[in-house]
Amino acid sequence: MNTALPLAGTIVLDVSRMLPGAVLVRNLVDLGARVIKVEDPSSGDPMRVTPPLVGGTGAGFLAFFRGVESVTLDLKSHAGAAALRKLARHSDVLLESFRPGTLERWDLGYERLAALNPGLVVVSLSSFGSQGPDAGRIGHDLNFTAVTGLLSELPQGDLPRVQVADVAAGLLAVSATLAALLLKHRSGRGSHVEQPLVSGPLPFLTWAFAEVGTGGGGVLDGILAGKSPGYRTYLCADGTRVALGAIEPKFWAALCEMTGISEHAADGLDTGEAGADAAGRLTAVFGSRPRADWLTLADALGIPLTPVNDLASARDDLAGHMEGTSLPGGGVLATPAAFLGVPGLRRPHAPAPALGADTSRILHELGFTAEEIAAVSA
Repeated sequence: MNTALPLAGTIVLDVSRMLPGAVLVRNLVDLGARVIKVEDPSSGDPMRVTPPLVGGTGAGFLAFFRGVESVTLDLKSHAGAAALRKLARHSDVLLESFRPGTLERWDLGYERLAALNPGLVVVSLSSFGSQGPDAGRIGHDLNFTAVTGLLSELPQGDLPRVQVADVAAGLLAVSATLAALLLKHRSGRGSHVEQPLVSGPLPFLTWAFAEVGTGGGGVLDGILAGKSPGYRTYLCADGTRVALGAIEPKFWAALCEMTGISEHAADGLDTGEAGADAAGRLTAVFGSRPRADWLTLADALGIPLTPVNDLASARDDLAGHMEGTSLPGGGVLATPAAFLGVPGLRRPHAPAPALGADTSRILHELGFTAEEIAAVSA
């Protein structure tokens, strides 16, 4: 254990499934927490078998759960539920993503666990939360982006190709968990934190809701929709594209001088005829030279112009923001690093665990007899 890390000594039980909990877990591990993943003995987290597979395990599982330990328990059984209660007595955080009421049916609800461990923080990641008319409904990322209005703000018929709601809700839960642990540090008492997955898209839409609420047209009518010449992509002579983010007048003016269209120095954010004319001029100019030339010129002038990368190119360009995730049997998978701004967090992690790999060792640590371990693991 690295005692210099912020969450050193903090024990987290993860009984969640799929991406939102995985996002939270990865960040807590990077902050120094010990995470024990509790999985169903028959199948484990569905991420284990989500393609593509590496050595029989999903690449996503390997990326998110490095440095984690795995215990298998059938929580629907009396013995499995009893074992989890014993684990919870020695833990600081329990993360779950079941439908509201499920853990209560298994005698594992917050009130029951808090009676055993008053300092326990329980973090719930259900679809719509446990309160209000939508409590108990289920959904997936597409449902959450649809119901919050985010989907309607995308080009007609298009779908997000990454899990916006799931990832954002997991990141919001990081802050909520850390706040709950801070309150525990001050008061000695835990709490029940709810971070519904439907809340994930909302931070992306706060500005848009403010615009709509005051008579605006939402995301599709704003400068971020690519209707102004200073905030859009352009095709270069070699068939590649560049992204221009010249929102500030000084950057747009420098871009106009670089490309020889200084007469449009006041039109960077114009969405009318002048902006369309400037965009047309830039389309022709960018199309006259390969992308590398434009990037070199823009970098020298400090203009926010970047390549539009595919994922393979992005991985290479962002090498300083990536880290190596060890794979079972050898090899390394390059994945984005987290918490780059906190000193000491870039460190090697053990590979993601095999299903139930740590069951006997961890239960033995808690005082289970060999017979009890065998009964729970069966």
